[in-house]
Amino acid sequence: MKLKFSKVLYDLIVMFLYLTCGILLLLKHLVWQKEPDVTFASFGALIICYGLFRGYRAYKAYQTAKDEQNEI
Repeated sequence: MKLKFSKVLYDLIVMFLYLTCGILLLLKHLVWQKEPDVTFASFGALIICYGLFRGYRAYKAYQTAKDEQNEI
């Protein structure tokens, strides 16, 4: 499987966007809101977890492509 650089870059950008959105939601819950709402915190944590999952999946795809290229 040949993995293109643009696919890896896209996955990293999407991971960064998910992490940024999750952190902003957590900050809204912790700092910027006078009456904290647990919904923002739980949704922010869920988005951060999904962003980390996307990053892990991109890393594993890159490693698999790199290993296949070394075998040839």
